[in-house]
Amino acid sequence: MIQRVQTLWLLLSVMAAGLSFFFPFATGWMLLPEGTPIKAQVDAGYQLYLVVLTFLIMLLGGVTLFSYQNRKKQQWYCLLGLLLCTLLGALYLRILFYELKESVPSLTSLLLVAQWAGFLMAWRGIRHDEKLIKEQDSLR
Repeated sequence: MIQRVQTLWLLLSVMAAGLSFFFPFATGWMLLPEGTPIKAQVDAGYQLYLVVLTFLIMLLGGVTLFSYQNRKKQQWYCLLGLLLCTLLGALYLRILFYELKESVPSLTSLLLVAQWAGFLMAWRGIRHDEKLIKEQDSLR
């Protein structure tokens, strides 16, 4: 399991998703219903949708990590992880553009890119392993 490079990519995705609970995606000003502006930091715990989606990404990364004996299922899990990361990014951008005023993305918003890249690189590694196995089977 640890010998395969996609394990490290999946660990990167899971760790980046976990760190997004502690580091902000963006900061800005939010208006209260009475019109008072307050400073807000958007992280994975900002809204219920973000919490659930980030937790699903972490769970999916862990399940993908430990289903190393079934590569086809692992590939589908990685593609689902890519889809969930894209959806999470869309939710963050919706909050950034529509809910916050004068918002500034943080440097730690790259954690979302790290999650996405981790799933993508793990999918490529799994696909490469599958091709190697098919090549070896055809040589026999």
